Amino acid sequence: MACEEKTAFIVNPHAAQGRTRHGWPRLLKSVEQRFSNFDVFVTERPFHAVELTQKALWNGYTRIVSVGGDGTHFEVTNGFFEGARPVNPDAVLSILPYGTGSDLARTLGIPTGARSLPLLASDRVVRADVARITCAGLDGGENMCYFLNTSRIGIGGEVVWQVNHNTKAWGGFVSYCWGTLRALFAYTDKPMKITIDGETREQVVKEIIIANGCYDGGGMHIAPKAKLDDGLFDIYIIGPVSLLDALVSLPLIYRGGLESRPDVVTFLRGKFIQVESPEEVKINTDGEVPGYLPAAIELLPKAISVVTGR
Repeated sequence: MACEEKTAFIVNPHAAQGRTRHGWPRLLKSVEQRFSNFDVFVTERPFHAVELTQKALWNGYTRIVSVGGDGTHFEVTNGFFEGARPVNPDAVLSILPYGTGSDLARTLGIPTGARSLPLLASDRVVRADVARITCAGLDGGENMCYFLNTSRIGIGGEVVWQVNHNTKAWGGFVSYCWGTLRALFAYTDKPMKITIDGETREQVVKEIIIANGCYDGGGMHIAPKAKLDDGLFDIYIIGPVSLLDALVSLPLIYRGGLESRPDVVTFLRGKFIQVESPEEVKINTDGEVPGYLPAAIELLPKAISVVTGR
């Protein structure tokens, strides 16, 4: 049955190294069979998906389908907000995963590519928490943005910087593995001041993982207990480890085993995190690098409706 609500498809033709451009015409034929009232908007430049999503919501579209990878979904999520306010709190986000990492799709239990089509008009939604991060932007000013899945501060920011500035032609798993290995050999642990719900600690840190969802980095099962609608972040503070230890322990992050290393990893939960450092530290949010420390990350409970496959 065709979906009667007004739906906007936000399509990033550059996703998956340009494969979305070639795959979309075939997908569109299936979309036409499932939706009777929809329009397609194609991105033309970075962050264009933010603008297109906002305009669609202002113009009465009540379901937004993000077609692309995690970077596209990140931009579309940000388009659900104007400044600090949601454009339409009742609108629904669906994703058609067609990218490199597909970590949000893993978190939501949505298959990639054409296999996700039966779910796009689904009423099976989660009223998801959203994270709002304010940090030092890449241009030197202040940057505020939103993310659904994860943020990684420290080496995780370096990994994404490496991945996004090199080819992703080998796919998500290999691209992120290679980026992780390069970062491990080059990265120096940073002193950080971390405040979680008013409690402060200072230590040298390799990485802080702030998880609203479960997956990151092209399939890393970083936060197996995280839930999008439980009102809390799962937070992992990873201390200094030797290069050899980091390499040997790398499989743990793919298997959801970070908590098996309490000698190195501190697990906490919270709603509001502030992090600062005297050194330059990059931040990764849902596969993008919005800027550097200092940063404040706030959980907005049940802020957006998202289609889930679970």
